[in-house]
Amino acid sequence: MRLTKIAYTGLFVTVLLTGCTNEETKIEEVKPAESKIEKVKSGVTKVNNAKLWKDVSTPEGFNEYGIEPTLEAWIAYHAEDIVKTTDVNQYYPKADQITTEMKYFRVQGDDLQKDFENLNVLQIWMGHLEYVLSTKTQERSRFNDDLKQTFKYFTELLHDLDIVINHGGKGETFGLTHQLDGNKVKELESYLYENGNPYQNNEY
Repeated sequence: MRLTKIAYTGLFVTVLLTGCTNEETKIEEVKPAESKIEKVKSGVTKVNNAKLWKDVSTPEGFNEYGIEPTLEAWIAYHAEDIVKTTDVNQYYPKADQITTEMKYFRVQGDDLQKDFENLNVLQIWMGHLEYVLSTKTQERSRFNDDLKQTFKYFTELLHDLDIVINHGGKGETFGLTHQLDGNKVKELESYLYENGNPYQNNEY
């Protein structure tokens, strides 16, 4: 009888130890699966925030035009006013005035900052063309055509920026902004940084 009890006890302990060993094995088998989950999480692609932007304007001291000193009012005023400029001699002064005022009205955001930078480069290019026209007599018609084309891009880009800032990107555009994935951005930047840039080809 005593031997039978000892035998049962030994059998019970063996079963118990075997069960514990199996449980440990199961736990160890789960751990690699958990680490796989962590790897998947760490490999998740981050959301592209290039379209996010915010107004970081500091309009203190700006009191031109009798408008409210806000980014929205400023861009709306110029987008409407610039199309009234028909005198070629006023193209550069008008563009220069607007880009000078950018010290008051600024944005943060990858794509929208690129668009404002393109606006600034258009103004710089107009300044260069103005200089060429004042110092060279040959090919004046060609330089005048370049100036008109540059001012046209400037006017259209300003319009598109107004659509972005005041209309939530809803409305008819010329397709010139990164912010709205414009279909003519490549055309604009090719004009500015390849064909038209005097520092690249030293043509002028």
